[in-house]
Amino acid sequence: MTTDPRTAMQRFVEFINTGDATIGRQVISPDAEFLTPFSPEPLRGLEGYLQILAIMRSALSDVQWRIERLVIEGDTVAARFELTGTHDGDFFGTAPTGRPVAVHASNFYRFADGLIVDEVGQPDLMGLLGQIGALPLALG
Repeated sequence: MTTDPRTAMQRFVEFINTGDATIGRQVISPDAEFLTPFSPEPLRGLEGYLQILAIMRSALSDVQWRIERLVIEGDTVAARFELTGTHDGDFFGTAPTGRPVAVHASNFYRFADGLIVDEVGQPDLMGLLGQIGALPLALG
């Protein structure tokens, strides 16, 4: 376990790209709270984050996250990610299209003792829904 947020974030990305719970336990506090547009209530701990990954992987089985930018201030980290994958599963009622997807997410994390204790995630769901054809085309 590391107390350096930059190193912990790299390890976290390794976890979300592989779904390896062993790595997840090294970076996520058992009491962590994750605020996501996928759930009205915070998801908690490693099991909560595995639920987030399951939602994403059910629609984009090959999804991968890449950190584009990190801003670290004390125990708080702001991260901008690029998510890429192929829409090969149902995503909130939209049948698989086989289309490639590339969207961004801006997330905020708070660390304690080298572990993530909370995350507020803001994935670009409008961009994702647009890329898979779930939104009507914009006029103009």
